[in-house]
Order: sequence, then structure tokens, then C-alpha cells
Amino acid sequence: MVRVANDVVERIKLAPDAGLVKSLGANHTLESAIADLVDNSIDAGASRVSIRLLTRKDRLTQVEVLDNGKGMDAGAANAAMTIGHQRDYIDGDLGHFGMGLKAASFGHSDVLTVWSTSYGATPVGRRIRRADFSKDFTCEVLSSDVAAEHAADRQNIVGSLEGTSIVWTDVRNAYRGRNQDEARSWLSTRNEALRSHLGVTFHRLLASNRLQIDVLIDELGEAIAGSGVPILPIDPFGYATSGHPGYPKQLVATAGEVKVNLTCHIWPAKSDVTGFRIGSRSGEQFQGFYIYRHDRLLQVGGWSHTATPTPARQLARVVLEDTGAIGPFVTMNPEKSGLKFEPVFHDAINKAEAADGTTFFTFLQDAESIYTDANKRKRQRKPVIRPDKGIAPAVRKRIGSELSFIDGDAVDVKWKRMPEGEFLDIDHRAKTVWLNNRYRWLFAPDGGSLNDAPVLKALLYLLTHHVFEGQHLGSRDKDEILLWKSVLGAAATAEELMRGE
Repeated sequence: MVRVANDVVERIKLAPDAGLVKSLGANHTLESAIADLVDNSIDAGASRVSIRLLTRKDRLTQVEVLDNGKGMDAGAANAAMTIGHQRDYIDGDLGHFGMGLKAASFGHSDVLTVWSTSYGATPVGRRIRRADFSKDFTCEVLSSDVAAEHAADRQNIVGSLEGTSIVWTDVRNAYRGRNQDEARSWLSTRNEALRSHLGVTFHRLLASNRLQIDVLIDELGEAIAGSGVPILPIDPFGYATSGHPGYPKQLVATAGEVKVNLTCHIWPAKSDVTGFRIGSRSGEQFQGFYIYRHDRLLQVGGWSHTATPTPARQLARVVLEDTGAIGPFVTMNPEKSGLKFEPVFHDAINKAEAADGTTFFTFLQDAESIYTDANKRKRQRKPVIRPDKGIAPAVRKRIGSELSFIDGDAVDVKWKRMPEGEFLDIDHRAKTVWLNNRYRWLFAPDGGSLNDAPVLKALLYLLTHHVFEGQHLGSRDKDEILLWKSVLGAAATAEELMRGE
């Protein structure tokens, strides 16, 4: 039977069902949703973004994101409120799907209001209500006079009449219980998570002063006009010295005619600084790939099924910032909070090599060896007496991360008045290193406190802890104590003379 080649009789347009609005933003966290709004501000040329978390009785009720970008006229505002509208993106834009504003907003609020002013245009306002939008996509056109008032408010905060103010009201997914302490704890946790997320996501833009972001938390109706607390950059590759002398190292993954660069990093062993850990989460949770698009971080760690996360691989991180990989090899989700690696890219990574022949799995083995060797050294150290009063909590914590403690006693480092020329004394029975209060000003010039002079006390703890770990002082211990008293007493006297006292 011969079939007719052209079997098309008509072409019709099938508009999306408005009910899809109910599922918009379901996968957005508060942090990723606000980051999506910041993306829009950056695409609009903003250099300042102010985020305002407004509360009633410590319950989050309204979120505002204000910027000093180029703003929108009526046509641009209508397009921005249209579901799935994709503007003409230019190279460097962070927008991608045309869903960001709506998905981010409706993932956490029931009412989205936009106030915007562009140069030479009448200020505009638009509002969409989730309940109405999910029926017929209707949008409210707001008073230009009120839009002008919001522009004046925005100028007081970010220094520009031109720009855009995004306002979420009827906020969902916030603490609604009656316990005041729980409400404050929830808000504090969300603030910390937001600051960490924005700090790492936009760390390159923040560090180069291309962007300033601040966050203000205040009661609705009482929010100050000025800026909030600035977001600081959190560099996930901000180590001072590489953990392995051969790294960072660039591997090349090839898929057909396309080459993608993978820059492999190994953090120093036993790192415990911001950048290795992010927010309240440990560095072990951030091993894996860091994928950048136009200096915006899209993925913060995770191996994307190319490797198995293990404690021994926690020092390994890989940068991928070849935007050509996004699309054919890596698929971005609408929330920009992670990417899916396509099978062809998995194969390319498995075959990736550096100029010296290092493969992806050689890199993982190198990272594991640094971690394992450091922990072997740790296990060879003998347990020590626990440091206690007089030593700063952060120092005690670090000592505990390096050494295990003997059960029972603890040693204190304290000040008391002693004769001139004496600097320290050892009280074995009281488990105390005594320092001469006469010389305290040399190490705590602004006035003493219980945990003052942390460097001095840490050094003395490391020098003396072993004499407290026996049941009594032996002859060798007594001789060492005499040596310390003699040398350190002379050093303190010399230091005092050098300071002109």
C-alpha cells in the first residue's frame, strides 16, 4: 500500500495548562530561590542587591530582593511575568529557562509583586497571585504612582531609582508554631544557610567587587532604610597551599570533537577553615565537582555518579567551567542547584588525562593518599592530658582534633602574682601551669581575660603537658621545669626591657 507522504491536515497551538503553576518551585530551597532572583539582578547589570527578610513576631512573612540594575518598562515587566517566556539571552547571562522568577517565588510564597523602573520609562508594578495564576495566568497591573514610591524607597536602600524590587508576601514554608524560641532558631538557621549559599554561589563576583549583596532581618514595618549585613565570599578553593605538590592539575576530557577541561584540586589534610567547610557542614560533604557558568557556581560538590563519595576522598575537588559542556554533556535543572552528567560525559571523564598521564582515578588515589597519610600520623600520637581553663575554646577544639585525650584530669593555664624574674611555675598537684601576672601586659596589652594570650598558652601547653601525665614528677621532669623557669624568666625580663618598662 502506498501511503501519502503529507498526512498533516492542520496545525494547532496547545497552551500550557495553568495548573502547572501549583508545582512550580517545588524543588527550590529558600536559599536556591533567592539565589535565582539574584541571577536576574546580575543579568540586569546590578552591582548591588539587598535582601530583606521581614518578620512578624519573629515569623518570616515577607521577602524582598532589591537591586540597582537597569530595571524594566511595561513590556519587559509583562514578559518577565509570563510563564516560560525566554528573552533573547546574551553571552554571560545567568538566566536559562524563562521560569526562574515565577518558580523561585511560587516555591515559597502565594503572592509575587514586582516594582521596577528603567531609565526614561514610567515606573511599573505587576502582581500575580498563585491561586489566580494557576487558573488563568492573570496578572494585576499596579499603579505607576505607587511604583514611583517604591523606586524612591529602593533608592534609599541600594542608591538607585532605576532597578527592580521583588516582593514575596504570604510566605509559605516558614515556621508557624507558637514557640518563640523555635521561631528565632528557625530564622537564625535559615539566615546562616542563606548567607553560606549566597557566599559560595557568587564568591567570584563578590571577591572581585563586581557584586555586593547584603541581608537584613527586621520586623515588618520597622525595617531600616539602610543596608543589611554584607555577604562575604566563601571560596571552595581558598587554601593557602595545595595539599599535594602536583596539584592543581588540569585533565582534558574528550567527547567526539569537544574537549572539556577539568581542574583537579587537593585540599591540605585536616583542613578546618571556611571554604573547606561551608556553613555548619563539614568539608567531607563538599568533595566532588564545582561547576561554574559565567562565574556563578551551579554545583557545590558531589560526584554526579562518576565516583563514590568516601571520607578518604574529602580533599578532592574538581572545577568545570567550560560553558560549552552545559547542554550536550551536562544538563542543568531549573533550580540551578545541581547538574546531570550525560552518559557520554561519564565516558569522557573516565578517559580524561593530564599532560603527564594523570587520569581521573589517579587524581582520586592521590587525594586519598594525602588523607590516609595524615590520619596515620595522627594515630601514632600518644594521648595527652586535656587542656581546660585558660585556653581558648577554639584552641582546645583544635588540640582535640589533632590529639586524643587521657580520661580524667585536665590541665589549666592561669595567671597569678609571682616574684620579679620568674615567668612560670608548675603545680603538679593542682594540674596548673602558673604564669606571672607581672608580665601579662606583654601578651595581653588590651587587658586580660580568662582565655587571653592564646598563642603563648598553646605553646606552653605543648611544652609542658607531658609532666602532668604521670602520677608524680620524676627527676627528669623536675630538671626540665627548672630549665623552663630559668630560660623563660630571663626571656620575660628581656622582653620587658625591650618594651621600655
